[in-house]
Amino acid sequence: MSYTLMAEGKSPLDWPALLAALKPLKKRVELFPIPGGAGKPDGLGLSVGQRQRDDCGMEELTQIVDVLRAKFAMEIVDPQTGAPVPPEAMGELQSRFIVEQ
Repeated sequence: MSYTLMAEGKSPLDWPALLAALKPLKKRVELFPIPGGAGKPDGLGLSVGQRQRDDCGMEELTQIVDVLRAKFAMEIVDPQTGAPVPPEAMGELQSRFIVEQ
């Protein structure tokens, strides 16, 4: 089963700039845009397939999340619970992310 997070923007996103910033980091993490509309913020889905849920996948996910927070002021959300994932929770998230193959 893939692991999915969502990043929410506070304002309309510059999609070309966002994708350009993430392209060098993206090997295991699949990204899919979630356009806002009607007063809702833009978002970005992040998904990592089960076979990619290892230490390297976690490192890539962490790097992408760091860029989204720092350069685009995005908030990371767990779509299953709707709860924000603050930076200090990334270590705890790792225990659910990594699966034995």
